[in-house]
Amino acid sequence: MRALCIFIFFIASSLFAQNCSTYAVVDPFDSKTTLGIDGLKASNFEAKAGSASLPIVSATQNFNSRVLVLLQIGASPEQEGMQKEARRIADVVRDAPFGRPIAFGVFAEMTFISREFLADPKKRAAAVNEVLAQAAQLRGKDSAVYDSLHEALAAFGPHQPGDAILLMGTGVDYSSKRNPSDLQKEFLASGTRLMVVIEPDVTPMVANTVEKIHIRPVAPGLKFLSGISGGAYRYRDSGFFLDFIWSGYLLEVQIPATWDKPKEWQLRLKDSSGKMNKNSFVFAPLKLAPCGSLSASKVP
Repeated sequence: MRALCIFIFFIASSLFAQNCSTYAVVDPFDSKTTLGIDGLKASNFEAKAGSASLPIVSATQNFNSRVLVLLQIGASPEQEGMQKEARRIADVVRDAPFGRPIAFGVFAEMTFISREFLADPKKRAAAVNEVLAQAAQLRGKDSAVYDSLHEALAAFGPHQPGDAILLMGTGVDYSSKRNPSDLQKEFLASGTRLMVVIEPDVTPMVANTVEKIHIRPVAPGLKFLSGISGGAYRYRDSGFFLDFIWSGYLLEVQIPATWDKPKEWQLRLKDSSGKMNKNSFVFAPLKLAPCGSLSASKVP
């Protein structure tokens, strides 16, 4: 009898352990109006990995995940515009609403990032000021975008559902030791999104007394990384660059507990009648992170 009970307990435990929850932030849009779609429920989403269905346990629209604002900064006289923009962005981060957990970082040839994700505007403002004081050491040359992103990912510690990096700057990389392939693995393994806002690097150059404009190329891997992580990529911003960090839905997705690495998935949207919504487009990560890579107990 005892052996039978042990056998039943073992079978029940095995069945229970077959699935676990992972998380992903997705942002659905109406392809006709280009507006975000509000009021969706878990039943409006259909997820698969190959032919296997992945149950959507929950879809939370009002989530409050951590974000690291990472700012490419300049120090040379010709980068005065970049410096002015940096001060504007720092003010927005300082004044972000109470309760939003935000960290702040700047980089050029080195990277400086605040030590905590702070929800209190007063404490956050002090942390921003400390980072900007450290930024005085930067020369503004030889920016290392990919190396800085690597440090930004490490700054999160154990990653939590919905974590995101908002990278703002010219996107020009001069000296990184890491490349997009290295960062692809890190972003997908952690489930972190990359949101990119590019401010074109326009530097006046004088040649033969005729002023010319030299535009340096943006690191091409940034658009790729933002796409595969489920983030967004845009030129300039409307002044509300923090708003789109918390837009969309935080999905809780059941996946096989045996997944030991990120795996590709497909996500589609259904209308109220249960039919596929052909007029929708969903920003979503290319792959779902395995359950163990996220601190699921700290869901926002």
